[in-house]
Amino acid sequence: MRPLAGQRVLVTRPRADAEELCALLVAEGADPVSIPVVRLRSLRTEIELESWRARIRAGDFDLLVFTSANAVRQLAVRPPDGGTVELYAIGPGTARAAAHLGWDPQRTPDRFIAESLADLLVNSGVSGRRVLLPRAAGARDVLPRTLEAEGARVEVVELYRAEPELDSAKALRAELAEGRLDWLTFTSSSTVSAFAELAGPALLSPGCRVACIGPVTARTAMALGLKPSVVAPVHSLEGLVAAVAAAPVPDNGTSNGLP
Repeated sequence: MRPLAGQRVLVTRPRADAEELCALLVAEGADPVSIPVVRLRSLRTEIELESWRARIRAGDFDLLVFTSANAVRQLAVRPPDGGTVELYAIGPGTARAAAHLGWDPQRTPDRFIAESLADLLVNSGVSGRRVLLPRAAGARDVLPRTLEAEGARVEVVELYRAEPELDSAKALRAELAEGRLDWLTFTSSSTVSAFAELAGPALLSPGCRVACIGPVTARTAMALGLKPSVVAPVHSLEGLVAAVAAAPVPDNGTSNGLP
């Protein structure tokens, strides 16, 4: 029997990003329930995006650094012919999105978080190098701060913002009220925050557990009153599903709740 057979798992990723996680869960026997709690709002016009692409093609940057696959897809820039710009990605999903556009990403860090990506870049030598960091609005500043402290010239461009998907509130509260969920999965701090906002005062059933893709997401969950049962040691969709599949049978004597 597959490890998640019959388990009902909430997927909170944006609608366009949910398919991959749902497929991984199905492969382990789970019954995924996709209710997107965030939507991605583009902050740049096509004219603005093309100006950044033109600068990349013109050789204005030595390093192109992505911390999400969504940023890769938003910018949608292909590698310049004969260019020397190097692309770094925070993890395998982001690297795959870049490879789909024709890039050959440099190796990813051992841990798929900003601190590890910063260490990888610093160890590769960034002093005096021109770095473009396309990302979501509101992202943590640990990466640009670290690179600038090492002498890099960093330009940050905010491409999109994650906002609560208000249209999902009714479906989310109805699903929580049924009490049939075995797992909530969170792949970013923004999904945790939006979930808490949309769910309101709903309580989780005693058997419902929380799984987070990594420590940053887990810290946000804890701050909002959601105690993670699983924090994936490998911070990727595959790592998240593997961690959920390996989790022991829960003690249903306690309940997770929202404040």
